[in-house]
Amino acid sequence: MESDSIIDSRLFVRLDLDVSLKANSLFQTNPNNRAHLASQLLLYDKIVIPTKDFGIVPILINWLGLRTFMEALESDTLSFLHRKSLIGYMGNGVGISEFIVSGSEAKKMSWWQDAMFGGIDVAVEQQLRNMCPFIPRQERGRIVEEVISKSRSVEFDKDFFMKNIVHESYTDIMKNTGLSQLVFVMQDSKQESTKLNLRRLEGVGPNQMRVPGLEGIKDPVDLVLRIAEINMEIYMSTLSDGADLFTSDGAEVLLRDKLARAGVGSNYLDGFISLLELNNIRDIRKAVTNDTIALLDIWKLRQKRISRNFRKWLRKATNKDARDIEKLYVESLGNRALVDSLPFRAIRFAVTNVANAESPAMGLAFGVVDSFFVNKWLSGYSPKLFLDELSRIKIEK
Repeated sequence: MESDSIIDSRLFVRLDLDVSLKANSLFQTNPNNRAHLASQLLLYDKIVIPTKDFGIVPILINWLGLRTFMEALESDTLSFLHRKSLIGYMGNGVGISEFIVSGSEAKKMSWWQDAMFGGIDVAVEQQLRNMCPFIPRQERGRIVEEVISKSRSVEFDKDFFMKNIVHESYTDIMKNTGLSQLVFVMQDSKQESTKLNLRRLEGVGPNQMRVPGLEGIKDPVDLVLRIAEINMEIYMSTLSDGADLFTSDGAEVLLRDKLARAGVGSNYLDGFISLLELNNIRDIRKAVTNDTIALLDIWKLRQKRISRNFRKWLRKATNKDARDIEKLYVESLGNRALVDSLPFRAIRFAVTNVANAESPAMGLAFGVVDSFFVNKWLSGYSPKLFLDELSRIKIEK
């Protein structure tokens, strides 16, 4: 499958249970996030952004300007996946869970809580009303309608969540020697590594809950939550025409393990992933971070025919095409003086390959395939994984 879109979890503003204004403000003022969007605008036709409270909307308006933001929506460049619930880790043996927070007559919700736990219409309206007060009411209504039209809710029932997020995440860790040993080493208990209880990890009390940390993976609970998030990302990608994924470096190993557990033969696993690594790509992110080039100029660059051709070629690329792609990318930037002033970067894609759709399944026993990803892969879902060098699946010591 050659997707022109990507589910970009790097643009997902991770919220904890504190006032969401803090997380959204930190995200907006971090120039690396704006630079990342600039890079993705040059690499993909469509960028699908997961969101909980639509705080990303005023952020994008701030970065792009209102006019360009609306152009991005109307051209299907930007769209959103609305996650109704948050994933957390609860104590007292509950482990991975999903949750929402509701107000009451006695305790009203603040506007940012309405945005975090309300529907799409409520969330977008609250964000624009409170974070973009310069937008007139009538125009605000038009923007709300446009954002809603470009948004989709992430829907699943409890059984799906328990099977494909909770159970699958625990299995991913316990069946991967490196991950299970990491968890074991970080625990103070004297349990054997093979008897780890991932529902009763240390650091979360009986009446406590932990949500994914804003600063990455620091302990086993963070690791469990990150694996759960990756499984959620896999599910969300199938809601957007089998989009590519921007995910943690190491996620490709988890996907390969899923296939191995299902009994897919090693001859197919050997060809499951090939690495497309572009080493001589000029780092446009540096120019955006330093305000050498404006995000609006990046928007104009991506409209050029050569830029469109580059993105079209990238969708069909294999690891053998790396040098040609690097050249075409540089040409798409246009301004040679700017290009020559930029440092190099590496872009890494793990390109998944479906062999013969029938062949891998032939050796599987009936009923063995019990993984959402494996079922999708055997049906032809073969995304590129844009590997985030800043977010590796490991515990920081």
